[in-house]
Amino acid sequence: MHHTAWTKKGSSVPSDWISPKSQPQIAPVKSKAKQKDSTPPKSKEVRRLEKLRDDLRKSSGLDKDPKGGCFCQARMHVLSSYTPICRSCGLILCELNLPNFACPHCSAGLLTPLARDTLVQKLDDSIASILAKEEEERQRAIQEARNAEGAFPTLSAAASRALGSDAQASHPVNQTHKVLSLDSKTRKVKVSSFTPPSVSRTASTEKLNKEAEPEHKRVPPPPAEVICSSASNLQRPWANMRGLNITYVPPSRV
Repeated sequence: MHHTAWTKKGSSVPSDWISPKSQPQIAPVKSKAKQKDSTPPKSKEVRRLEKLRDDLRKSSGLDKDPKGGCFCQARMHVLSSYTPICRSCGLILCELNLPNFACPHCSAGLLTPLARDTLVQKLDDSIASILAKEEEERQRAIQEARNAEGAFPTLSAAASRALGSDAQASHPVNQTHKVLSLDSKTRKVKVSSFTPPSVSRTASTEKLNKEAEPEHKRVPPPPAEVICSSASNLQRPWANMRGLNITYVPPSRV
């Protein structure tokens, strides 16, 4: 018998002459999308602070607010906790005047480079503190939910993962369903297919990030032209020169 490199010595079985097929081992690869979905969505306050921090890092501090700022001088809105006053013109700034923009009146920078770096560090500390507090509250809620289960039997982690994967495999999210509908006019049954849109957590997070902030009523800047009255007439020293429609009403006689 002719021997080859893969035949066994002393073997007379024909199946031993055929080389076994090598099956490549496919390592389980975790997609980045699943890793991103495992992270909980950020709260509105954390997203606000992160946006302000990123804007401070990118801006030069001399760009004007495209919304025009606010000239209420903290009468309508809360005083700004970052830049309460302009160091150049002395304008009182409310919370609508962000520190990454210039003064809405004199266009001067509201922060020095050192003050900007200090504010960025404070924002980083605030973000870390809020995230730690939210994670602590989340873990406390999970622990309270576990304690509320009582003596009810629970599945192990491996079994729950297996059941979840089987249910997801048998009923995928974007599975096409057939819908039967009865036409009231023709009395005939219509068969139509419906595929629900798959909404991921990343899409919902992007939707939260794109949510428009509530528009506040802003006080416009004062007019450039100063309204003043003309010189008074010597014949009428008490005349109103501002143009207001005031009518003199004589006192009634008894």
